[in-house]
Amino acid sequence: MATNPITTHVCPDCAAHIDRLTGVVSQLEEDNNNLRGLDDTLRWNRGLFEALLANSFDGITLTAPDRRILRVIRGLTGFAPSELVGVLVESLVIPEDQHIIVNCYRDLLDRRCQKTKWEVRFILIDGSIANFSGTLIDMLDDPNVGAIVCNY
Repeated sequence: MATNPITTHVCPDCAAHIDRLTGVVSQLEEDNNNLRGLDDTLRWNRGLFEALLANSFDGITLTAPDRRILRVIRGLTGFAPSELVGVLVESLVIPEDQHIIVNCYRDLLDRRCQKTKWEVRFILIDGSIANFSGTLIDMLDDPNVGAIVCNY
């Protein structure tokens, strides 16, 4: 064990405390370097995830069990994501197809199946109508998601 020049001039009890603190500081420095590495990895993964989403042809929306939109990850209807938060999913669908969405949520929640598929006609921001097909996936119990995922 290397001699700490500071501890050669102090009492033995103080020298032991200094050595212990030196060890703690060394461990904190190592932990800090590890955290920097993790931060770099998270930043890279986030960039990768965002690039994949930006180049995806699919829409992804997180919804609550009551069918209200919690977050639009990637939208395809032309509405800004912030405009859709709190909106009922079926309100974006033509009236004749709204029951399809409602029934899919009911099936998903009542039967507790993991996923259900649908095909409906959405009203786009410009008023035009587009056919969409999608899947609802129950991820309410996943602490990382806590929502029903709507891929379309």
